[in-house]
Amino acid sequence: MAWLGGGDQEILARVPQERARFVQMAGVLLTTAGLAVVSMTFALHSGVKAPLAPSVILGLLWGVVILNLDRFLVLSMGSTRDRRRLVLITLPRLALAVLLALVISTPLVLRIFQSDINQQLFVMQQRESRREASLEAGSGEQQQANQVKAQIDTDQGILNGHLPQTITSPQLQSAQSQVSQLQKAAQSDYQAEVTAREAWQCELDGQNCEGASGKVGDGPRAQAKYLEYQQDVKTYDTVESELSTAQATEKTAQQSFTGDLASRVQQVKAAARQALPGLQREYASLEAGLQATAAAGRKLNDANTGILAQLQALSDASAASPSLETARLAVLLLFFLIEILPVGVKFLLNIGPPSAYEVVAKLSEDELIDAAHTRRVESRRIGESRSQTRISLAADMQQKRVDLGKHANTRFASEMTTVLDATAGEWAARALGRQPATNGNGHADPQIGQGFGLPGGAT
Repeated sequence: MAWLGGGDQEILARVPQERARFVQMAGVLLTTAGLAVVSMTFALHSGVKAPLAPSVILGLLWGVVILNLDRFLVLSMGSTRDRRRLVLITLPRLALAVLLALVISTPLVLRIFQSDINQQLFVMQQRESRREASLEAGSGEQQQANQVKAQIDTDQGILNGHLPQTITSPQLQSAQSQVSQLQKAAQSDYQAEVTAREAWQCELDGQNCEGASGKVGDGPRAQAKYLEYQQDVKTYDTVESELSTAQATEKTAQQSFTGDLASRVQQVKAAARQALPGLQREYASLEAGLQATAAAGRKLNDANTGILAQLQALSDASAASPSLETARLAVLLLFFLIEILPVGVKFLLNIGPPSAYEVVAKLSEDELIDAAHTRRVESRRIGESRSQTRISLAADMQQKRVDLGKHANTRFASEMTTVLDATAGEWAARALGRQPATNGNGHADPQIGQGFGLPGGAT
């Protein structure tokens, strides 16, 4: 435990009273790692829907990772007492600790508020189902299916005797339209005739009607009113005559249409009977596709219960309930503080005076540094001595090589002098005896006697 908390066993052997502090630090590290194990297990089992056994195993591995990271964060802060440097080395480690705290605390918070999350998930799923249903109702496939279904209903109605209003004759429609227009015109002209007759009568009787002169008798104004009345009568009679003609035409068209109606009805029913199977197959295919799409959407909607959906559900539920929001923040803050506890504790310890362990550790570190420095100086001096020895030996060897060269040159010069003296004596004796010089084979040597008679033409 002391080693896990960052203590050195050799130093703790010299200051055993400091062991408890490192054991407590190890307990803090194990606490955060244990929460990480539980958090990852919940996240995998509840969020990812993984089996429990693999979730526990991966949770333990995650706990080891968090333990190693927290221990690194604590040990990397050292024992510095410089406030500025302490803050600078703490901030990045605190940022990493905050990130780990958020990652670890989130699954725990979700697990604590699981019942509220499940309730809100149901609401979200129902809302999403309605939205999907609305989208499906407005989709092109659904509109096409509705059109095909309407055509199927029309064809089945035709087969059942409910003929569509489209079965008619163009001549009959034209005659009916003309009769309708003439009836409206006849009614309007008749009303104009009545109005003109009343105005003419008021002018004859001298009544105080609107627009009348109020004088009795068939005067000029009365005659003018009479002419207007006669004109309206003629117009009305003309329209009545045209109406009678149009009604006769309509009756003839109706009789002709009635005679052809039976054959046309049979044609319409035959067309409906022929088109109905294909329409039914098309509608069945469209409905199968729409149902498959709806089933896939429902399946995805029902399966959308992962961590992101749970976070959204918790956020929506918290927004609707201030008490739930307060509880959620309190729980989140609790786990958050627990997760950043190792870095916080180490920061607080570094603010205080150095402990006995830190003093002994500093002295041990200084001793190691001094010993390393001494070894380095000794090694440097030994290296310099060896270098000087090698230089001296190399210089002596070079001098001896020079002396040997000089001795070899002197000896070689002496030997060459002896050889030259002997050769010169032999030549002189032969010259005095006037004997030709010969080589080793007994033949005359043409080179002897060249120059001053030295061998090889030497002068």
